[in-house]
Amino acid sequence: MGSADKKALEMAAQAPALAIGPRYEVNRDGVHYIAVKRDRDTGELLEQPPEWLSDKMELLGCGTDADGNHHRIVKWQRQGNGEVMTTALPSADIGERAGWALLRKGGLTLTTDRGGQARLAHWLQREGSTEWHDIVNMSGWQHGAFVLPNGDIIGKPNRKMHFNGRPKDASAYHPAGSLADWQDTVGALALGNPLAMTTIACALAGPLLALCGARDGIGLHLYTNSSSGKSTCADTAASIWGDPQRTLHTWSGTALGLTNEAEASNDMMIYLDEVGSGDARKIGPAIYSMLNGVSKLQGAKEGGNRAARSWKLTMISTGEVAMSQYLTEGGQTPRGGQEIRLLDIPADTGPYRAFDHIHGRSNGEVFADELTRHARSHYGTVGRAFVAWLQDNRAEAVQWVERSQQRMLAAVPEGAAPTVRRATRKFAILSAAAEMASHAGLTGWTVEQAIQGVETTWQRWMQAFGIEDRDDARLIDQAAAVLQASQYARFVLLPMNDSDPLVPNLMGYKRYTLEGEAVFLVTPGAFKGEVIAGYEVRHACEVLYRAGMLQRPKGRAGWTVHGGKGVGQVYRMQLHPHDGDAEE
Repeated sequence: MGSADKKALEMAAQAPALAIGPRYEVNRDGVHYIAVKRDRDTGELLEQPPEWLSDKMELLGCGTDADGNHHRIVKWQRQGNGEVMTTALPSADIGERAGWALLRKGGLTLTTDRGGQARLAHWLQREGSTEWHDIVNMSGWQHGAFVLPNGDIIGKPNRKMHFNGRPKDASAYHPAGSLADWQDTVGALALGNPLAMTTIACALAGPLLALCGARDGIGLHLYTNSSSGKSTCADTAASIWGDPQRTLHTWSGTALGLTNEAEASNDMMIYLDEVGSGDARKIGPAIYSMLNGVSKLQGAKEGGNRAARSWKLTMISTGEVAMSQYLTEGGQTPRGGQEIRLLDIPADTGPYRAFDHIHGRSNGEVFADELTRHARSHYGTVGRAFVAWLQDNRAEAVQWVERSQQRMLAAVPEGAAPTVRRATRKFAILSAAAEMASHAGLTGWTVEQAIQGVETTWQRWMQAFGIEDRDDARLIDQAAAVLQASQYARFVLLPMNDSDPLVPNLMGYKRYTLEGEAVFLVTPGAFKGEVIAGYEVRHACEVLYRAGMLQRPKGRAGWTVHGGKGVGQVYRMQLHPHDGDAEE
């Protein structure tokens, strides 16, 4: 804005209310600036023709986001289709290229004249309402209400807020059909099919996680090596919140992109199809990030760090192989934390692969096609209704989860690993969600049917997963594989002769017992860096000791023994179980 314009605006601010002065005018044709000039002959102030600055806009207020950044809330109609657009425009971007680009991307036309843009920037900062809002960028529970990715709010927030999230397709969350339509089609066909009922429960559990204080999210990875109906079950889950086809995401994105999509699905469910399209090196960390629900620490341009963002969600993923197998084939070592966050669920355990009952249809394929068609035609109603029920029954919901967890934990086999109990707690949250939604009359199932559906899937998961600690089993396999692969090339046979052995990349020493079994004396560096690489030393030693592969020295703490002259301290190992304690 030029100095003359600024002076004119200052004159207008100091003049009586009826005096002529420069001003802004908003009408159906847009935002205009009306300048004034003084007649040289008469000294009279004269209004100039209106200068068009932009399409019509309305300034609804202002506020700050979670990072403390100030925004102006702007509303307009998109050029062309007339869609109403509302966005929180960062105040730091007003008058800058980024700010104009944001408005233009939303279909707003504005002047390209620099002077006009300066005047429009002044209007955006100083005019309109200053009503205060909290700017929220995530869906889910916000200030006592529930915000959907399309901006719809269920319930009444306890303070004024503006949702500024940007999902890939907000309109995909508009409902299609009625709740009764969904119950008569999707809900009725899913009944009696444990996998489909469990995936629906997974979608319903999203808004329950925050209420019951869950530490992290819950993911189900449906896998089978051929067409079985797994994607149909995933579509039924996605129909709880929106259009399954348009809310579907892909594993082939970047780790940051996947995390951003997870953040946009806060307190809801994210649907990811065909894990084989992604990069195994990125997917492992992405599972932690998405289901842990905490953003990476990021520095701010002005110094310091941006506030960390957190979220809770459930996840449905599909693929031809188990996630643990996919990560292994990609050179990654799956960990129990990943396997418990994203549970591998076999999708071919029913009489009709993914299905147990096809409700009179001629075959599983016909049934799957019909269920898919209904899920893609009737969606977005059950999730809304369930959230409304939860708002009125928060305390009861928490108690319901606790009862469900107590019931299912009591059924865990004795001696099961802690990871199995953790997974059972997650299945119990799914069961509680299905039970509550059925109790509220939303699914068309009885509470007993909901329990049976989820617990059948839980039993099938446990049969496939086992009850032992998978990380410990992988450690034992890893240690045995390292010793077997290196026993003839990287171990010096004892006793040594007078000359120094020429063994490249030495791992240690080897001697044979009277029974002809090899005993490996592994150097500390090779033991920690190769034999138990990736595992905590003390825990790894305990596991290998219990497996009969590592001997414990008698009479003192620690795990190393003295290997003899010229050998030093080593870990004494065998490939086959032995009696536990080693003589020094």
